[in-house]
Amino acid sequence: MAGIFFNVTEFDETILKLESLTQKLKNQIIDETNASALKIQSEAKKNAPANFGTLRGSIHLKEEGGIDKKVYIVGSDLSYAPYVEFGTGGKVNTQGYNEFANTFKGKTGGTFQDMLKALVLWVKRKGLVGVSKGKKGSNKQYESAAYAIALSILRKGIRPQPYLIPAYETEVSLLKDRIKNIVNAQS
Repeated sequence: MAGIFFNVTEFDETILKLESLTQKLKNQIIDETNASALKIQSEAKKNAPANFGTLRGSIHLKEEGGIDKKVYIVGSDLSYAPYVEFGTGGKVNTQGYNEFANTFKGKTGGTFQDMLKALVLWVKRKGLVGVSKGKKGSNKQYESAAYAIALSILRKGIRPQPYLIPAYETEVSLLKDRIKNIVNAQS
């Protein structure tokens, strides 16, 4: 599967051994985990860069599992999503997720032509060329500027713009505490 996803329920196995818990307690934990997954999704959307809103719009929550055990997965299916999160080239920052980030190493998030098309639109929107005395740039100018930027990206890489990991790390630590409180309150 292309894209980048985090499993919200894949942590501290001792807390999540639901088999020995009452149904009421299981439901409370599932509800709390669902709320955290939604919070991660919301925060990731806020954190994601929004050139055209494509990445933000692609961040979603998947729910898997049965009645007693739910798995919540938050992320984006876009092929370039991991490269935005971790950066590329010499600017990669795995944020402590080396093994996970390495699964994307050497893969591409699209073609050079796809990158050029996106950059042409970006250059136009930013008004980076042909803006003297209110004139618009020509398509040739936009394409030339986009090509130069694309070559720079290929040579130097792009800086990471973490959106999913910060949302995940912040919320999962809070979720662990809330689950411990739920379990302790029932003990």
